[in-house]
Amino acid sequence: MSTTPEAGHLDRSGDSSEFEDSSPTGPRREGRRRKGRSRRVAAAVVTVVAVAAVAVAAQQQGWLGGRDSKGDGPAKPQATAVIERMSLSTGMDVKGTIGYGHETDAVGRAGGTLTAIRQVGDVVRPGQWLWERDGVRVPYFRGDRPLWRVLKKNASGKEMRGADVRGLKRNLIGLGYADGLGLTADDTFTAATETAVKRWQKHLGAPRTGQVDPGSVVMLDMPRLRVSQAVGVVGSSLTGAALLKITGTDLVATAKVSYDQLSRLSPGTRLKVALPNGNTVSGKATAVNITPQQQDGGGQGQGGDTKQQAEVTVSLSDQKAVKAGGPGPATLTVSDRKANRVLAVPVTALLALAEGGYGVEVVQPDGQHKLVPVTIGLVADARAEITKGDLKEGTKVVIPE
Repeated sequence: MSTTPEAGHLDRSGDSSEFEDSSPTGPRREGRRRKGRSRRVAAAVVTVVAVAAVAVAAQQQGWLGGRDSKGDGPAKPQATAVIERMSLSTGMDVKGTIGYGHETDAVGRAGGTLTAIRQVGDVVRPGQWLWERDGVRVPYFRGDRPLWRVLKKNASGKEMRGADVRGLKRNLIGLGYADGLGLTADDTFTAATETAVKRWQKHLGAPRTGQVDPGSVVMLDMPRLRVSQAVGVVGSSLTGAALLKITGTDLVATAKVSYDQLSRLSPGTRLKVALPNGNTVSGKATAVNITPQQQDGGGQGQGGDTKQQAEVTVSLSDQKAVKAGGPGPATLTVSDRKANRVLAVPVTALLALAEGGYGVEVVQPDGQHKLVPVTIGLVADARAEITKGDLKEGTKVVIPE
């Protein structure tokens, strides 16, 4: 019984004459058969390779929904975030300090010996003493200009007039030394003024001269003051130098800002201040002190560049809360735009759509994902306000990797 080679295989063990054909057309037909068989084998190989490539790509893209028994396990779950309702705001944050603010010098007039002085932390009100000169207490009166001459009733009968007289009378009236005298806070030094001065001098333990010399009282435009430094040395001669460094009694926030930032922190600007203990209070910019600051020029023969810088002082509304937080570092926040109680998503959840605009990938209750186009509003603190879109609070959205 004769045998033939299996289809698709060639038996080369015999003589090559087995494949010769005596007919004139034999060799051509055999050549065509060989070519057709080669094409079929190549096509099968290409098909297998293509299917394998598609399978690999499908697994890489997660189209198959998981890994086979030889893989690395289930695909890594996608990160999600919850749509929240919150308030957003944009603005400028400036690092500052909670303290008692800018220091002012309290200057003692030349002449005499310093025999006593207030201590750091003392709080002093108008009419109370700051230091002693030759054993006599020197108080402070409230006023925006110092005394520059001796105030008294002239023997000639000509009354002394001036703004300094008005300031003295205003304090004598306010402190109760003019009670029953009918004294008014005008700019004329009268006999009633002299009587009020003598009452005040008696209270101080000073000679009752009825006249006021510039070294006997310090004029400061402050409702109360706090001693921050005691500069004067007891027993030293008074030379006209500062004896105390003083501040206000309320805690304030101060911050150094550039000239460019100053336009957003002008006096009257309202802002929020984060205290050292984490609480937040309201504040208002009340004063600006502008000074030039020399910048480095690079050290390569270039001239330095002078840049404006300012110190901003901010009054704080809730002194009880501020004092509970104590002095220390603070953050001043100026809000430019606000969006209250709005739906917001992390900005990392936003997808740029091919047709323009944005969308988010929502995880539906059944686990399916749906792309929802949205319109965004205010963006702040890595969150985007959603002003339009079929979204609800509490819905999960995908955070693309």
